[in-house]
Amino acid sequence: MKRTSPRARNMAFNPAVVSRAWDILVIVTATLAGFILPLQLVLGLLDSGLFLYLNWSITLLFAADIFVRWRQSHTNKLPALPRGNNVTRARKKWLLVDGIAALPLSAVLTGTPVPLLRLLKLARVAQFMRQWRQQQLHNVNLLRLVFFAYWFILSAHWIACGWLALRGVVAEFDPKTNYVHALYWCITTLTTVGYGDITPHNNAQIVYAIATMIIGAGLYGYIIANVANILANINPARVHYLENMARLTAFMSYRNLPADLQKRIRDYHGYLWDKRLGYEESTVISALPVSLRTEVSLFLNRDIIERVPLFRGASEDFIRAIALQLRPMVFTPGDYVFKAGEHGEDMYFISRGTLEVLAKDGHTVLGQLSDGEFFGEIALLRQQPRTASVRAANYCDLYRLDKETFEHVLAHYPDIAEKIARQAQARAARDE
Repeated sequence: MKRTSPRARNMAFNPAVVSRAWDILVIVTATLAGFILPLQLVLGLLDSGLFLYLNWSITLLFAADIFVRWRQSHTNKLPALPRGNNVTRARKKWLLVDGIAALPLSAVLTGTPVPLLRLLKLARVAQFMRQWRQQQLHNVNLLRLVFFAYWFILSAHWIACGWLALRGVVAEFDPKTNYVHALYWCITTLTTVGYGDITPHNNAQIVYAIATMIIGAGLYGYIIANVANILANINPARVHYLENMARLTAFMSYRNLPADLQKRIRDYHGYLWDKRLGYEESTVISALPVSLRTEVSLFLNRDIIERVPLFRGASEDFIRAIALQLRPMVFTPGDYVFKAGEHGEDMYFISRGTLEVLAKDGHTVLGQLSDGEFFGEIALLRQQPRTASVRAANYCDLYRLDKETFEHVLAHYPDIAEKIARQAQARAARDE
C-alpha cells in the first residue's frame, strides 16, 4: 500500500484552505442570488426550469452554511459566553440573517417581493470583504477597486430591475431585450449622460429617475474621492517625500538661506529618496519591537561587523548586541567624518560610498575607503587623538559605534573583552 507523507496529508486537507474555499462558494452563491432573485421577480421567470433549479440549489447551500458556521464555532472550542455579550449578540444576528436567507421563500410566496429578503445573505459577503481587507497587506488598493466594482455592478443590476418593475415589461420584446434596455437606462442615468430615448411616463417613474440621478451624482463624487485617495496611497513614500520637501522649501525661503546651502539640503534629501525612499532608517527601525529590531539590524549589518578583525570569531549573541547598537549616518560630499587631532570615541562601518583618508595637512590623500570597509576602531580601545582625517568623496551611508556603547556590550561578554584587549595590545605593539 502506498503511504502518504504527513506533509502531503496536511496539504490535502488544510482546515484554513477548506474554510476559505467554502467562504468563496458562499460569496458566489449569494452573488448569484443577488442577480437572479430580482430578475425572476420582474420578468416573471419563477416557473422557469433553470431558475427553479438555481433557487433550490441556493436554498440548500444557504442551509448547509448554517450548519458549517455552527460546526466551526464548536470546532474552535470557543468558551461559553454570558448572555448580553457582544459576541453572543453577533452570533444571534448572523443566525437570524442566515436563517432567513435559507428559507425557500420563492417557492412559498410566489409573485411577491418577500423572497428578496434572501438577499440579506449579501451581508455575509460584506463581512468577508472587511475581513480580507484587514488581513491583506499587499495590493490593498487593487482590492478596494475590485470590491467597489462588485457592489457597483450589483447595484446597477438592482436599479435596472427596479426600473423594469415600474415601467413594466414591453410585450413585443423578449426578457433579454427588456433587461438590456433597463440596464442601458440605468447606466446612462447613473452617469448623468441620459440621451432621452428612454424616459419616465408617470410620477413613480419620475421619482425613481430622480433618485437614480442623485445616487449617480453621489457615486461620481465617491469615485473621484477614492481614485484620488488610491493614487495618493499607491506610493506613500513619494507623497511623504514631496510633503517634506515642500515644508523644507518654505522654511529655507522664509529664513533666506544661501542658495548654495539650499542646494546642498535638497541634494541631501534627494539622495535619501533615491537610496532609502526618503525614510530615515533609524526612525523606521526604532518603531519595531526589540526582537524584530534585532533581526533587522543583524540582517543589515552582519557582514560588515564580521569583517572587523576585532570581532572575528565572536559569538552570535555578541554580533547581535553590536548590530543592535549601530547608528546609521549619512555624509554629503565634502563632509568630514572626523579630523586629525580630534579626540576619537567612535568607529565607523561603510555601507555605501567612498571616503578619502587625509594626512594631517588636510590636503594629501593617503588612501580611500569604500563599501564594506571600516575605520576608527582604535578609538574604541585606546584614548588617543585621531591620526588622520576622513572626508566623504561622495554621498556615504555609514554606521557608527560609540565607545560607551561598545564598553557596555563588552561588560556582558568578558571572554570576548579579554580577546579584544589582547588583539589591541598586539596591534599597538606593531604600530610602535
